Amino acid sequence: MAAELIVCLPGQPENKVELAGAFTLGRGSGNSLILPDARVSRSHALLRPYGRGKYYLLDMGSGNGTFLNGRLVTAPIELKDGDSIVIADFVLKFIDLARRAAVTTGESDTNQMETAINVSKEAISILVVDIRNFTGLTEAIPPKELPAFIGSWFRDAGATIESHGGVIDKYIGDAIMAYWLGGAEAVDAKLARGPLDSALELVETARLYDGQLRARHPELAFAVGCGIHMGEAMFGSMGGAAGRQFTAIGDCVNAAFRIESLCKELQRPIMVSEEIKSHAGAGYAFEDMGLQKLKGKAADVQVYAARQGTPVP
Repeated sequence: MAAELIVCLPGQPENKVELAGAFTLGRGSGNSLILPDARVSRSHALLRPYGRGKYYLLDMGSGNGTFLNGRLVTAPIELKDGDSIVIADFVLKFIDLARRAAVTTGESDTNQMETAINVSKEAISILVVDIRNFTGLTEAIPPKELPAFIGSWFRDAGATIESHGGVIDKYIGDAIMAYWLGGAEAVDAKLARGPLDSALELVETARLYDGQLRARHPELAFAVGCGIHMGEAMFGSMGGAAGRQFTAIGDCVNAAFRIESLCKELQRPIMVSEEIKSHAGAGYAFEDMGLQKLKGKAADVQVYAARQGTPVP
């Protein structure tokens, strides 16, 4: 057991709940922890695991919001040891048992210097999805509407990525990084098609959210940018003993983020590398966007805008 919740329910003694895998909070009977209160949504919040004992907290589009240390949760946020989650009158304290054990045994990040264990080089594809003008949206959407709107987006985006075989590696503010692993097999179309299909569906979903938002606030818009790249990355458990993360790192990952940053500049919702295009196969259209400068790259990189349908001449 690497993490747990200390649950304080009104009128009841504290209760410890082990966290193992994805952990859902809500009023509905199918949740990992049922919070019986009319102010709690049926599917209210999610604790999504990553790494060893690490969790992100996501509001799942609740009606009355989820609060972390007194602040309203509007985007996925990494939980720290001792964090307090409040939903209605329920208080849940997050305990990172792995970190506490490491500190107790003297294996803190400052004195346990190993930086990588169980690391391997893998064929991998990376998808980065970023909400356009997220800061502006959070300032413009009324506070009563914001958690439900943004929380629903992250819920749907995560479900889309996972339905196409992807694994969410991390949330970085309003961005999602996901990966597809090739394993020991040669790189094939699956590594390209998984993130491509996810991105195409995410862009269509974003259009639906844009319509919902404009119906209430005609002056606002919702859109996303998706960057996809394929290559090799170091994949495994990184960091000191008290703070290890199972993640992908390397030039392939950095390039995916740089390619996504071109979406706004080139005014296209999905940008991909030459490697993705060459492995995708039939059923996709690619518009040649030429050689582009990526930060940190000495040479310019060929990129394409992607969509479904007949190839662009």
